[in-house]
Amino acid sequence: MNPRLNHRFLIAALVAALLGVFGFITRVSIAGYTTFDSSLSELIRSWRSPVLDPPMLIATLLGNWLVVTVAFTTLCLMLIYQKRWALFTAILTTIAGAGAFVSGIKSLVEAGRPELNLYERGVSVYSFPSGHTTFSSLLGLWLIWFAVRGIQKPWVRLLSVLILALMILMVAVSRIYLGAHWPTDIATGFLFSISLALIFSLVFEHQYTDHSADLRVLQASVLAYVIAGLIYVSYKWASAIVMYTPST
Repeated sequence: MNPRLNHRFLIAALVAALLGVFGFITRVSIAGYTTFDSSLSELIRSWRSPVLDPPMLIATLLGNWLVVTVAFTTLCLMLIYQKRWALFTAILTTIAGAGAFVSGIKSLVEAGRPELNLYERGVSVYSFPSGHTTFSSLLGLWLIWFAVRGIQKPWVRLLSVLILALMILMVAVSRIYLGAHWPTDIATGFLFSISLALIFSLVFEHQYTDHSADLRVLQASVLAYVIAGLIYVSYKWASAIVMYTPST
């Protein structure tokens, strides 16, 4: 794609994502959730079965803040080791921005979850927006960024991007499936993460690409994510089954 057209496309996508976030916040704050939320949520939750429950539970546990934090910490440590301070600062900024956004909007809107008794205290009680989706999407988008820059074989790059996109999708859908969030919560969290990713894609649009360094960051971060995820899933499995058992 022509660099100028690519730049304009990124700006247009950023504006659209931010307008989407603003629109969803305004709508939920004033009017609450719509029949679309309840209908789509009911449809996805109707899929519940002994076959789908395990992968959806795994996806939700992999989206937990602790697992995502381990992956982000590894990513940041790799950038510190490589002395890539600008990129390190950018990633910290997006993490801080996502954290402030999720906790701030949850406290402001105070929207109820589909399953009201999933969480008992703090901002986690509230549904809008989805923290799992916001942070998992942000991590996945940053990993996609490093995959595109670091993997030189086209088919391996494409496969890696598809796997990371599937991870983002699975975490998001699992939150609706398990009754933790409404579809609007998911859409808002994803659009905000997209906004952050697009901002820094524009900032680093013309940065020199060190393929081997980017690949090492990707490999270390994915390895940390997988190991932390396996440990966390094993540790929390029994309690997660109880927690996400439908109340009705």
